[in-house]
Amino acid sequence: MKKWKFLSTLAVVGALAFNLVGCSSSSQETQATNAPAEQAPKADFPTKPIQMIVPFAPGGTTDIAARSLSSVVHNYLPNGQSVAIVNKDGGGGTIGMTEVAKAKADGYTIGMATSGPITIKPHGGQIAYDAPDFKPVMQVVATPNVLVVKADAPWQTFEEWLEYVKGNPEVFTYSTSGAGLTQHITMENFTVKTGAKLKHVPFQGGSPALTALLGDNVKGAVVQTTEALPHIQEGTVRPLFIAGTFKPEELKDVPLLSEKGIDVKGDVWTGIVVPKDVPDEVIAILHEAFKQALEDPAVVDQFKKIGAAGVYKSPSEFQAQIDEDYKINGDVLEAIGLKK
Repeated sequence: MKKWKFLSTLAVVGALAFNLVGCSSSSQETQATNAPAEQAPKADFPTKPIQMIVPFAPGGTTDIAARSLSSVVHNYLPNGQSVAIVNKDGGGGTIGMTEVAKAKADGYTIGMATSGPITIKPHGGQIAYDAPDFKPVMQVVATPNVLVVKADAPWQTFEEWLEYVKGNPEVFTYSTSGAGLTQHITMENFTVKTGAKLKHVPFQGGSPALTALLGDNVKGAVVQTTEALPHIQEGTVRPLFIAGTFKPEELKDVPLLSEKGIDVKGDVWTGIVVPKDVPDEVIAILHEAFKQALEDPAVVDQFKKIGAAGVYKSPSEFQAQIDEDYKINGDVLEAIGLKK
């Protein structure tokens, strides 16, 4: 909530890069079957527990996905080794990703990354890594974003809300998981496309952003659908629109912005990365274990409960997605004078 003017200029771009994530509500099994298999070679790895850094606070989609996978991956790793989750939130995901980038390249420190810290934040400068400082292991999930308000809010529909925000410039405050991340950029693009003027209040994760809404500290929250779904089902918040390329089945009656004639989309991908110098044979071992974990019935069930779409991509496919998003974001930020 500090440095409002600075935060509001971090991004006025659309979720252009995130339209290209290629998300779908296909099952994890279908995605994995269609992708090329990447067999892990035999190697003496791992021989001790692995640390997975989650660059956001506990309770968000990234954290839940990481914990779901880590709960079963010991069944598929050589030597029965475990994966411990360590939350390193702050800086819109950059604090945790900096630790991953600077870690010893032996495969014992890995990261659960999202699109913002990898493909947006490096273009703004003042961080200690760039996208090429990571190697991908695999993509595991993709989710759209949703705007929710409290259940007792006066707006019952998207049209009522839009009329209000257009008629009351900079009165509507909304929280997100961080400045310059997908949710923030999506809403900045929304303001460009509609002329509405909103106030952004960043937090360090989707869970704190929702807590701020429930505590009446903001009027709305823009978070991943997986983060909002439990609160929607409990009846404590109301969804007004989805900014993404698809809808979870549980939110099929909530309109996409594109269905309202507003070309704004904001899917978020999440995947596993390692420091750039980790040997390929170690990456292959990690890939094989986590791919099997993604297909584990316990993980499939957990993802279903939180409304996540498991979207698998192999190391090469995931790298292509990162490269594409990174280039597009860089080009757009440069065009509007925000690329450092």
